[in-house]
Amino acid sequence: MTKDKNDQQDTDKLNSDTPEQTPELTPEPTPAAAENKPSASETDTTPAAESAQKRPAKEKAAKDAQVKESSAKPSPAESASAKPKTAEPKTARKGPHPLAWINLILMLGLLALGAFAGWLVWQQQQSTSAELAVLKDRLLQAQQQAGNLAAAEGDLLSETQSLKNLTTTLKQQVEHNTDRLGKLPGAERQDWLLAEAEYLLRMANQRLLLEKDVEGSLSMLQAADNVLVETRNPQLNPVRKTITEEIQSLRASPAVDVTGAVLRLQTLQEALPQLPWLPDRLLPDGDKAETVAEEPQPLDQPWYLTLWHTVKESLSTLVRFRERSEPIAAPLSPDQQYYLQQNMHLMLEQAQVALLRKQDDLYKHSLSRVAGWLDEYLLIDDQRTVAAKLALQELQGWQVNPPLPDITGSLMQLQKLVENQRRGSVLPRQPAPANEAADGGNQ
Repeated sequence: MTKDKNDQQDTDKLNSDTPEQTPELTPEPTPAAAENKPSASETDTTPAAESAQKRPAKEKAAKDAQVKESSAKPSPAESASAKPKTAEPKTARKGPHPLAWINLILMLGLLALGAFAGWLVWQQQQSTSAELAVLKDRLLQAQQQAGNLAAAEGDLLSETQSLKNLTTTLKQQVEHNTDRLGKLPGAERQDWLLAEAEYLLRMANQRLLLEKDVEGSLSMLQAADNVLVETRNPQLNPVRKTITEEIQSLRASPAVDVTGAVLRLQTLQEALPQLPWLPDRLLPDGDKAETVAEEPQPLDQPWYLTLWHTVKESLSTLVRFRERSEPIAAPLSPDQQYYLQQNMHLMLEQAQVALLRKQDDLYKHSLSRVAGWLDEYLLIDDQRTVAAKLALQELQGWQVNPPLPDITGSLMQLQKLVENQRRGSVLPRQPAPANEAADGGNQ
């Protein structure tokens, strides 16, 4: 018994000294090893030998028990995986919160507002691009017209210069012919004078009908009358009377100050950059604004009427209504202002060329276009704009191509006399003056 107790204590001590860990499986002895082991009968039968033989057996039994316990005990991973999956408690499904709907509606509203604003901006850009394209086309057309007008003006100036040169040449020729006629005797000198007078009358009619040159026609009529005076023929008095009437009618015709009109048009061109454009927003009327005196409120009126009057007065300071008989044009961008200013400049150039060419319709049309643009796009209350409009109205009232008198009567009478002379009705020869007769006698 004492030996058994000692063996039990040794086993307990061994178990307490060994740490808790998974015991290693010891291989079981094979049958051959078991056969090789000596039998119990062959072992020593002494008490010490018996106790030595029983101790390993007990230790082996204890180790086997620990192995069984460790094999029976599952690992933490296996125990975690072996645990049955407990069904999670299902919470009651609730509907969406009202704030979520409000946020969704607000987001959709903001998206719609942004899309609408983008569409408006796109539409405005498209309209602005279209207007710019139209203005560019108009500017190109106006530039082409200006080029054509400049070329025509150059041609007109060259023609005027050539006519001046021709007039100078004709005057020199007339003087030369006059000198020669003074040396010719009798009927031959009369023929030269009549031919010269007929030529001058024909040139006067051409100047008046083709070039609308009143001054040139007047000077040629006076020159023809002076030539007829040298003939000393009383039969030419009816022709001279008709020439005098035609000279009087030309002097009575309305004269156009072309130089003054051109200078005023050039002054308007220089004043265009200083004219004020319409502002981006409507300006207050200032002194023209109607001031309404505040009516005293009775003290005994109800509180809601007092509140209504207070709100009404507050809103009246924020919102102002104005009545206009004509639609208000949208303010122009800087590019559009530049193109419109160039168009007005070219229209005034066109008016100058029309003035020089006596084209009344084109002259008035150009000035009316400029006046319409001033009324539509410029600040009409400004003094500079008012002065420009008054100048345009005065220029529009001028008659560029006034009605001209008929001066063909004297030419027809003189041609009839010359034709009768060629048929045989020779004009009688006038007696030479006394000094000429004396000169002839001396010779």
